[in-house]
Amino acid sequence: MSKEKAKFMDDCELEASEAAAESGGDPAVGYEAIFRNTPVAICHLRNRTLIRCNTRFEELLGYRRGELDNKSVRLLYPSEDSFTTIGDKFGHFFERHNTFKDERPIIRKDGTLVWCIVTGTLLNPSNPRLGGIWVVQDISDHKRLEDELKANVEKLEILVHQRTAELRRHVNSLEQEVATRKKAEDIANENREKYQTLFHMLPIGISITDSEGGILEANCQFVEMVGTKRALPMSWQQLPRRFFLHDGTDIPRQRLPWQIRNYQSESIRHLEIGMRDEKSRKVRWLSVSSSLIEHNDQKMVVAAFTDITYRKRIEELERLRHAELTRLGRINSMSEMGAALAHQMGQPLVSAVNYLNGCRLRLERVDGVEEISTSLGLALEYLGQAGDILRHVKDFVCKHKPEKIPEDINEVIQDALSFLNFEIHRHQVTVQLQLPPNPPLVPLCKVEIQQVLFNLMKNGMEAMISLPAEARVLIIGTEVVGEGRAIKVFVQDHGTGVEKQTAKRVFEPYFSTKPDGMGVGLTICRSIVESHGGELSFSKIGKRGSKFQFTLPM
Repeated sequence: MSKEKAKFMDDCELEASEAAAESGGDPAVGYEAIFRNTPVAICHLRNRTLIRCNTRFEELLGYRRGELDNKSVRLLYPSEDSFTTIGDKFGHFFERHNTFKDERPIIRKDGTLVWCIVTGTLLNPSNPRLGGIWVVQDISDHKRLEDELKANVEKLEILVHQRTAELRRHVNSLEQEVATRKKAEDIANENREKYQTLFHMLPIGISITDSEGGILEANCQFVEMVGTKRALPMSWQQLPRRFFLHDGTDIPRQRLPWQIRNYQSESIRHLEIGMRDEKSRKVRWLSVSSSLIEHNDQKMVVAAFTDITYRKRIEELERLRHAELTRLGRINSMSEMGAALAHQMGQPLVSAVNYLNGCRLRLERVDGVEEISTSLGLALEYLGQAGDILRHVKDFVCKHKPEKIPEDINEVIQDALSFLNFEIHRHQVTVQLQLPPNPPLVPLCKVEIQQVLFNLMKNGMEAMISLPAEARVLIIGTEVVGEGRAIKVFVQDHGTGVEKQTAKRVFEPYFSTKPDGMGVGLTICRSIVESHGGELSFSKIGKRGSKFQFTLPM
């Protein structure tokens, strides 16, 4: 509890006791009068319901006496979203803390907004269910003045330039008018005191730097921004801060753009610079404007620093949200394209199957063509597999609930390998299987899990193309994990591996390390595994090699 609030409660108790003593009645009567007539807006809140409000609270929000009693605090929120969000975020705050303080807009009865500082404390920390006392302070005028001060920053800069020119004219006139020197000197001293007061009261940081990089003078806001406790003057090299550009590139202290250098122009306008604390790594964004001036044959730079950290955070959140919406739009387009592809390819596949079945029936009447008939059977099996894949192609990029049938995961892996025999021989890859016998059956969609295996096996084989044939070893295995609640399938290669800077992006849509890759294979695999209730992950194996693994709940 703050000192002010503690003092307020003590005064309330004293006045209540005195009132009770004078009236000979119950002290609660005095407390009620104090509560109702306190000039600070106070309310008793329990379970997000306004139990009771004092007169100042009701007047601040435009309600009649007792009109807010036993009403939901939802009446004071500008929207349902803000009511829900704050409830979710701070609903359990008092379980860990006794006092809460926040700055937020509150809606009045007439629909207008008023900015307030809201402070709450528990009535009894040992029994939070009794609710808390909340104090509301109107800071709308402060907010308005703050906006006006920011709007006047540019005017103040112009005024500084005008006054500098005016002072130069006064200096020139002093040399010619010795008789009026004392009077002009008094005027200059008076103006200097006024501007010094204004200089330290400005809500933006101001610094004056000489040609050697030393800070001749700075206002209080600048000292607070850079976090220095040393007395000025000091140099930029001594400040406990690092400065950097938008792309993260550090700016050497000797080349800060607001210092005097041969390449510097007369001024800079609204240059956005990041500032980082050396110890806590806390980042602060500043908008910097500076002007080059001369005084007593000495060049100096006057720089103004405006804190834009909050604005930068909002811009970054908007950028991330826009990128996420764009990504979801691309995935949706991919889903529609997959559905169209399945529809267009379905008819040619059915026709091919029909023609092959006809050829097979005709060949059965001819002697000695068993090998051709077997080949046609395999072709039909592959076409059937392709048809199943196309029928599921839309599900590969959309989260869905697949049709699951209990399957032997070892048989699923063996079938997937049989379809990749040609690729295995073409790349001269040795396959090592680590399959425990008689594994428990796993509910899965066989076609989709085989598609995941196809992608992981092909990626592993392609990663080892540059290695000697004897080093191209692909390990495929399974193991029961999670105390028997899931089975893990892994595919491990000994290829060139994935660079550290790209390892975190392997599952991002449209990201690929292959020159001709589309970057959707692993994204589809992850979508399939997650639709089965599992998780697809990646890890590096030593200096070379990668291991992809996914779990399937049993």
